[in-house]
Amino acid sequence: MMKRLAKHFVGLSLCVAAAALLASGCGKKGGETASQEETASQAPTESVKASVTLGEYTGLEVTKAEALVTDEQVDEQIKRILQENPEETTVTDRPAQEGDVVNIDYVGMKDGEAFAGGTAEGYDLELGSNSFIDGFEDGLVGANTGDELSLNLTFPENYGNAELAGQAVVFDVTVNAIKEQSEAELTDEFVKRVSKTSTTVEAYRKEIREQMEESARQDAKIRMQNQAMDLAMAASTFESLDPQVDLEFQLQMGEINESLKQGNMTLADYTAMFGMDEESFNLFMRADIENRLKVTLTAEAIAKAENLEVDDDARLEVAKVYGLENIEDLVARYGQEAVDEAARNVKVMDFLLANAKMVEEETSADGAETAAAEESSEAGEASEAEETTKAE
Repeated sequence: MMKRLAKHFVGLSLCVAAAALLASGCGKKGGETASQEETASQAPTESVKASVTLGEYTGLEVTKAEALVTDEQVDEQIKRILQENPEETTVTDRPAQEGDVVNIDYVGMKDGEAFAGGTAEGYDLELGSNSFIDGFEDGLVGANTGDELSLNLTFPENYGNAELAGQAVVFDVTVNAIKEQSEAELTDEFVKRVSKTSTTVEAYRKEIREQMEESARQDAKIRMQNQAMDLAMAASTFESLDPQVDLEFQLQMGEINESLKQGNMTLADYTAMFGMDEESFNLFMRADIENRLKVTLTAEAIAKAENLEVDDDARLEVAKVYGLENIEDLVARYGQEAVDEAARNVKVMDFLLANAKMVEEETSADGAETAAAEESSEAGEASEAEETTKAE
């Protein structure tokens, strides 16, 4: 349930990016689009319409975003990879203990019947990770390879699946292997284990740097696209936004409340998880909806005015944002209409950047470090939002 709801917390500035537009529900079909002197509108109902009259959208002054990757950043990334991929040694002379990885087969049963999603074979579980319900991992501490156990457990009352919430179940578990974890070292052998292309430490450092530089370029491009779209919207005039924002707000809140109800949570409990009360959450939601509506209206109008047609190159760019190799998988996940709208926005944002006036950021010696830190923070927020919508 948390993953389903996480999409509502995508940052406002990121909604300009194609990925955020797809993930946050901006892919709803709008109404007629118009030229710079005309208007574009969306009409989810006959009575609710919003429109835009474009201002200047070429020659916008966009601050150039740098895409820098330092040796220290490469070292930190490799350190994280080492931590995420510890060495594993199979042990047979002792029982499992916390911190070990146990390879298990398991079947979960309720009232003597296997329930959906409760069965797996050859699953690697780190004891102490708290990734399973209370009692499951503790029940495997002290088990030996080959042991068959029955764990009598109870799902938590607020579990996301209402059919299992608060219910007593039995997990029949077979321990296939016990593996002890130890800190990994950056060696050629480690590189061969984690990389599909590199076989030496030197080559792996180069591979990681190239990956990080590509990510930094994409982050810089997104920041410049966001800035260009913000400037284009600031120069435009919008009418009749409130009724459509109200309607979309009601629809989204209905979806959120229904999901919370299924998980036995209140809105107050949920918003508190993000350090918000209900009032601030409502304000956030309305601001987010209004911003996304403005983006959609502006993009529609510019695409119409400049005869920008959606093509597979733009669709593929959206797919790559989601880590997908082809357009077909993207369409299968989000639908053709949403994909085409996101691809259209890619075309529009590329047009805005191609016709913008790029200016260098002006910072003093004292402010340079602060500006670099802000860019790094923004890039981190972009990456976090992308991972959330992917997870969603």
